[in-house]
Amino acid sequence: MGELVLLALVGFFVIGPERLPGAIRSLARAATQVKGYAASVREQVDTAADLAEVRRQLDELREPLAEIRSADPRRAVREAFREVPQPAPRTRTRS
Repeated sequence: MGELVLLALVGFFVIGPERLPGAIRSLARAATQVKGYAASVREQVDTAADLAEVRRQLDELREPLAEIRSADPRRAVREAFREVPQPAPRTRTRS
């Protein structure tokens, strides 16, 4: 608080009592703009971090997706039927 009073006194003598209120308003406006810019930068950094996380997750999914895309279900069914043992042919018996 003491520092603000000292700055006000120095501003009063350096700038003058007529221009001091305008200078304080300008300083307050500049401080508000700086806060706005800082919030914007913080938001952009957060967005970039979120995008990096999404990209990492997409990279993890690329290989399984490529396997799914390259899958041939008809071939898989044919191979599955090849592995099923065929029943022995029936022989007719006379009764």
